Amino acid sequence: MRLRQYTLRNLSVPLLLILSAWACAFYITIIREINEETDESLTNHKMLIIKAALADSTLLTDHVDILTQYYIHEIPPAEADLSKDIFFDSTRVVPLEMISIPVRGLRTCFRTSDDKYYELTIITSILEKEDMVRATVIGLAILYFSLVFCILLVIHLVFRKSLHPLYVLFDWLKKYRLGKTNIPLRNETKIEEFHILNEAIEDVVRRNTKLYNMQKQFVENAAHELQTPLAICINKLELMSENPDCTERQLSDIASLHQTLSGIVKMNKSLLLLSRIENRQFPETSRIEMNKLVSGIQENLDEMYEHKHITVTVKNSAQLFTTMNESLASTLLTNLIKNAYIHNCQDGIIQITITAHTLTVANSSNAPRLNASTLFDRYERQSRHKESTGLGLAIVKSIAALYEIQVEYNHDKQLHEFKLTFK
Repeated sequence: MRLRQYTLRNLSVPLLLILSAWACAFYITIIREINEETDESLTNHKMLIIKAALADSTLLTDHVDILTQYYIHEIPPAEADLSKDIFFDSTRVVPLEMISIPVRGLRTCFRTSDDKYYELTIITSILEKEDMVRATVIGLAILYFSLVFCILLVIHLVFRKSLHPLYVLFDWLKKYRLGKTNIPLRNETKIEEFHILNEAIEDVVRRNTKLYNMQKQFVENAAHELQTPLAICINKLELMSENPDCTERQLSDIASLHQTLSGIVKMNKSLLLLSRIENRQFPETSRIEMNKLVSGIQENLDEMYEHKHITVTVKNSAQLFTTMNESLASTLLTNLIKNAYIHNCQDGIIQITITAHTLTVANSSNAPRLNASTLFDRYERQSRHKESTGLGLAIVKSIAALYEIQVEYNHDKQLHEFKLTFK
């Protein structure tokens, strides 16, 4: 969810509650104001009618006009309460139209000069409350939703304009790639906070680019400066082993040194590869058919480990295609399948299963279940095989992380199983 949408959602809830409370208060206020005005009018009528009736006794009869009517009848003194006015709501039938209309009434008592007590009832027509309620509710609803829509629209437009520099910065960061030629950031803004953010991001990018170039240069230098002398040492050892004057002990020492240096060469290559992977120095990608790649790797490794008499079964349930660097795809599968050969037992089996989204490599072994929590760490050797550098599965994990490939380990029926799940 974008910041603009998140803010609008959080603003809309309290806004709806506040306006709903305001609408209810407005409706209650209108109804109360109507009743108060009507009651005040009735009170004025009462005072006028009583004053006129006291002056002229002939008025002590019913009176009816279009909007107001009153009734006066004599009551016993015991029922008279001169200090109390009673307001009430009722209905009145219009004779001509035979319909009921709402009325507001006042009931009070007064005493004449001859000590007689009378009850005065005044009723007056008022607005139809149900119609008024309906009209008020409809009007409030239209006003309510129009107001909410307009407020949210204004907030949306203001946020959109205000946050435009932030989204420009986001788009630039998404397109930025280390090691490539990137367009400079052009994000003019009058907002000081965004201006500071732009400068901070540009400074971080410059420092990261500098560190990236330095690390890239180091990797290239290390590849050249280390591999060359190691290769020279190995060649000299091979020449020394061909010397007829060498004793058995010397040949044994030379073989041991040769094996150690070969291991250093392999480890150096693996570390350099890991460094290049983590620095994302393999930008080129293509669509690769993993089935063909597995077939070629398996044939090459079969020849290398023919002496172990391993039975390999490849089950192609579907064609598996993925987009990644071809060299890294080959390294990923080679390390995974080679790991199955190296740590296999004599006359063992390897089962490779390929589906549309997964690739599984399972191998037999005399080793127990491995520790999955540390299995893919660097220099993690859960077996002491002389060919293992402890970096093969670390490289597999690093490549998988680069392309968001899920790697899982499982041990079932004496088989160690590694499963790759592609997006």
